[in-house]
Amino acid sequence: MKRAVLLSIATSSLLLATNGDTLIGVGVESRAMGGTGIASFNGSENALSNPALLAKSKADREFSFGSTIFDANVKVSTTAGQGTDGKTMPGTGVSRTSEQDISLIPVIAISHRVSPNLVFGLGMYGTAGMGTDFRKDDTPYQKDSKNPQLMNIGLFNIRNNLILMQFAPSIAYKNGNFGLGFTAIMQYGELSIDFDTYDPQNGYVRNHIGDGPSQDYGYGFQVGGYFDVTPSLTIGAVYRSAIDMEYDGQISKASQAFGYGLDPNGLPAKSDHLEQPEEIGVGIAYKYTNVVYTADYRQIKWNEAKGYKDFGWDNQDVIGIGAKYEGGSYWIGIGANFSNNPIPNNGDTTKVTSMGPNTNGDTMNLLNYAMFPAIITEHYSIGGGMKVGKDVSIATAFVYAPEVSEKANARSVGVGDVETKHSQQSLTLSLKYQF
Repeated sequence: MKRAVLLSIATSSLLLATNGDTLIGVGVESRAMGGTGIASFNGSENALSNPALLAKSKADREFSFGSTIFDANVKVSTTAGQGTDGKTMPGTGVSRTSEQDISLIPVIAISHRVSPNLVFGLGMYGTAGMGTDFRKDDTPYQKDSKNPQLMNIGLFNIRNNLILMQFAPSIAYKNGNFGLGFTAIMQYGELSIDFDTYDPQNGYVRNHIGDGPSQDYGYGFQVGGYFDVTPSLTIGAVYRSAIDMEYDGQISKASQAFGYGLDPNGLPAKSDHLEQPEEIGVGIAYKYTNVVYTADYRQIKWNEAKGYKDFGWDNQDVIGIGAKYEGGSYWIGIGANFSNNPIPNNGDTTKVTSMGPNTNGDTMNLLNYAMFPAIITEHYSIGGGMKVGKDVSIATAFVYAPEVSEKANARSVGVGDVETKHSQQSLTLSLKYQF
């Protein structure tokens, strides 16, 4: 199993995901319909949206295989060299576009009906991630030829990468017009944070921070239920537990390099936890003639998760809406997904975290906006599928997130103000076999 997970990760590369660092939906139908799936049946892919809906499967067995081709455009600009008062030591600043490559994110899902009321599911999914790569054209820590006291610090040759994969066996039970489901989640994570710093008191010596990626395994669960109010109206609810992960030497070294993450005595504190947050959600699906209308609400509790809360993330409210026309041998879907930006401008406010006292919100801003710029708030989607045989169907979905821009202070870290611009686009392809 470990080998299978690692092989899947090798194909998935980096994903710079959407609601925070999580995809808006797993599976082609969910992504085509704005990430909804808490109350709408999408086949074997429901294991991570609402496992209870697996019990609605009309086929005895279903196998679904797909992949999302994901591309993110991230541009970060700074006013490098500007003093803390915003006036002294004016710098020309830098502007860099992340060079992260297009990512392939796998989805494999299986469902099997054990009895008329019981269905077993099994899936392997790329679910979350984030990262940037600003090494190209960055020449940090070179003394300015006209003024040796000023330097083009660039974007620190930043390269970072978070990848999460989940292996999820599920069980679903139905009785009449209601159903219950449970998914056990086994998560593999890999995190690497690499960048350069300098020591202005020692001849501007260049130091590299980062020893390569760290890995960890974590465990969690999801429970869900649905109720058919009428044959046309379904409501659903889900709860997903937090999954604690610890990446040795990653977050602690990165934060300490900027003087952040110290204990009350000013000594380096150790905290390498990055916990995927707890989630709750409710949804509704209504079918009128040949059209299914869906709406979901989820809350992602970033502010209660280890690591994310230490870097000032806020809880995120997510609303997804969708519609799907079913034409017998084909379907067409559209959707939209809206949320708040979970990364606030921490400014110069005083923060006390599990890593110790922090009086430098500027540091948090730099790490968030340059390394993990999860600021996307809108997504629009379209997709469709058709049968190509008695038991085989193909489907595709396209999701577009228009560019958003956020600016924050990072002057005491030496880069002045930092502004991030971020947009995304992705194409999901899927093959489904029912038998």
